[in-house]
Amino acid sequence: MKVLLILISAISLFGSDYALMQKAFDKGDVARAISYARTHAMQGEIPAMYDLGLLYYAKGSTKEAKTWLKRSVKNDGKGALGVAIIAFAQAQNRKDYEKVMENLINAPKSDLRDALMNVSRDLSHNRDESSAKEYLLLAELYYYDRIVHPDLKIALYLTNQAARKGDAKAKELMGDAYWRSNYTVDTLMVAPQTGNALNVALEYYRDASALGNLDATAKLGKLHIIGPRNLRRIDYGVQLILKAAEGGSAIGAQMAGELYANGQGVQHNPQKALQWYKKATKVCDVNRVLANYYGKSKEGEVYANAYKACLAKGSTKRQYHLLFEPF
Repeated sequence: MKVLLILISAISLFGSDYALMQKAFDKGDVARAISYARTHAMQGEIPAMYDLGLLYYAKGSTKEAKTWLKRSVKNDGKGALGVAIIAFAQAQNRKDYEKVMENLINAPKSDLRDALMNVSRDLSHNRDESSAKEYLLLAELYYYDRIVHPDLKIALYLTNQAARKGDAKAKELMGDAYWRSNYTVDTLMVAPQTGNALNVALEYYRDASALGNLDATAKLGKLHIIGPRNLRRIDYGVQLILKAAEGGSAIGAQMAGELYANGQGVQHNPQKALQWYKKATKVCDVNRVLANYYGKSKEGEVYANAYKACLAKGSTKRQYHLLFEPF
C-alpha cells in the first residue's frame, strides 16, 4: 500500500524558489532547501512555514521543526499533522498519546490523520479497535524516510499489529523482517531486533500466502528451496514459485527465471529462464540481468536504460515518502 500524501506543494505560492527548494531536497541538500524555505517563511508565507518545519525535521532538528509547524498552525496552516507525527514518534506513555490526539483535533481530515488519531486512541486507552489498514498506514511512515525519521522499532510494532489483525501485506512484511535476503531488501522492513529467524519468516509467509498474497507465496517457495535442512522441501518450493509466477507476481517470475537459469529444483532451461525474466521486469535488477544477456544489441540497450531508470526511481522512493496533505 502506498501512502498517497505529500511532501511540499503550493507551487503557485512559492514560485521558482519552491522548485529550487524541492530540487535541492531531492538531491539530498537539505541545508540549501531550508535556505529557500526560510526566506519565504520569514516573510510570513504560511506554506513556507509548513515546508520549513518538514525540512528541519528531515535534518533532525526536531525543536526547529515543531517551532515552524506550530507557527503554521497559528496562522491557519496545516502543520498540526506534522506536529502530531513528531509527537507520536516520541510518545512513551498514555498521556503522550493523548497529546497526539489533542494535536490532531484541528488537523484537516485525511486517511493519515484518522489513522494517527485512532491508533493513538488505542494506545492511550489500552484498546484494540483500529483497523489493520490504519496500523499499516502508520507503519509505512517509519520504515525508511528522509522526512519522518526511520524508527524500525515503531514500524515493526505497527506492522505486527496489522499482521495480527489479518492483513496479508503486513504478514509478508513481517516475514521480510525475519528473513534477510535479496528478495526482501526493497520492502525496507528490516529491524535489528528480529535477527534472521527463518522459521518465523516461513510462518508469516505461509499465513500471507493462504490469504492470497502471491509475493509471499514466492518467498515461501524460495525459503523451502534454500533454507536450512529442517525447512527444505525443494519440489514443493518450486511448485509455490511457479504458482506465484503464473499468477502474475513479478518476484515470482524473477525466482522462476532463476530456477531455470541455474537448474535449481528444475531442469536447466535457458529459454524458459528468459521467458520468465521478461515477465519480471517490474523487479529492477531483472532489467540488469536481461541487459547482460542481450549485450550491446538494441534490445540490450533498452533493458540497460530501463535498469538505470528504475535505479534512479528506486533511490528517490527510498529517500522519502510523500507525507502530508496538499495545501
